[in-house]
Amino acid sequence: MKRIIFLLILTASCVCGKKGGDNCCATDAIAQSQSPQTFNYSPDYKAIKVDASRLARIDSLLQDYVDRGLIPHALTFVAKDGQVIHNKAFGWRDVEKQIPLQKDDIFRMYSQTKAITTVALMQLFEQGKFQLDDPVSKYIPEMTDQVKTNGGGTHKAPSPVQIRQLMSHTSGIGGLQGGDKPYVTLAEYVREQVKQPLQYDPGMGWNYHPASDVWAYLVEYFSGQPLQEYIEENIFKPLGISDMAYYYPESFKDRFVTIYREEGGKIAPTEMWSGRYPFGDDRRFANGGTGLNGTIEGYARFLQAILNGGSFNDNRILGRRTIEVMSKDQVKHPEGGSENFRFGLGFQIYPGEKLTWDVQGGFSPMVSPGALSWGGMANTDYIIDPRENMIILLYTNRIPDTRVWELFLNTVYQALE
Repeated sequence: MKRIIFLLILTASCVCGKKGGDNCCATDAIAQSQSPQTFNYSPDYKAIKVDASRLARIDSLLQDYVDRGLIPHALTFVAKDGQVIHNKAFGWRDVEKQIPLQKDDIFRMYSQTKAITTVALMQLFEQGKFQLDDPVSKYIPEMTDQVKTNGGGTHKAPSPVQIRQLMSHTSGIGGLQGGDKPYVTLAEYVREQVKQPLQYDPGMGWNYHPASDVWAYLVEYFSGQPLQEYIEENIFKPLGISDMAYYYPESFKDRFVTIYREEGGKIAPTEMWSGRYPFGDDRRFANGGTGLNGTIEGYARFLQAILNGGSFNDNRILGRRTIEVMSKDQVKHPEGGSENFRFGLGFQIYPGEKLTWDVQGGFSPMVSPGALSWGGMANTDYIIDPRENMIILLYTNRIPDTRVWELFLNTVYQALE
């Protein structure tokens, strides 16, 4: 799973009053202008200090990758100060049928699901449903306290698994044994998963993905609603996100982008879904870490809300302080990863300035330290860069990675004045 990034430094707002005076009101007005509630598709390049002529380098890069058959398609969405400076489709939704990619086509987003379900749980945290350091066993009694040992046995964990360790992937929860069972509900699946011994003492390592279904079940536990219903009501509708879902009517099939896998040096279509089949009859099961599909503009709305400190479309989905808490590194170093690998609650944190950069690990010297990001397995990638007040998305549905993402970042940032 490719690792990319995601951190937030939000500007503080002020309340105007007798003591604040005009300067406070001016500061507040500036803060509001930097938290746009809609996207402007007619950018004022001069005002936002972007050299529009240099944006053509993005087109050249992505068209070249398509022309050489390295990727089947690419879709961009870059917004600075809420002004969309690049949103173009390249290549084919279906290469074999020569169907051009459209900007409102639906992509399989895989692990981009995680940020959304993390925000869902943090909304319930804001409502006082739990504390981040609460043991998971307080709400899921089946949660194990046993840890695997090198000799094949187990020992008791020195401390219980905490809720915050689920969202930072530091809980030690591993993959479920016998996972081919056709589980009907997320609750049924999770209650079996958490019985398995942990891979390491809680908080002392980092392993990706399995815990995401556990925190998703907690969304259902605390809200009393199915996961799909909760995120639709509390995230998608407030932000004006349409066409993002786990399951769809048959009429949506033609809008789904064909996914491609490299085989023998060439790309070929493959049937690999993000979670369960989105046109199946039984639509009760939804994963916390994968399964959502959607448009790039829909996900951009979600990212802009995070960049804005929790609001977009004139609706607030999280508080500013909550996002600041989510943006703090939760990984113990060096046990949980190298010094440059940092992860908060739901998002990876971009490392600070370095003399050398691990491009193979997803890092680029062009991205501001403290930016936040994550990506989906089929290469739907994004960055939130608070320093530049910018969100950057590049979508392809192609496996494995071609490293075009890191080159794309170069072409985006070089256009900033």
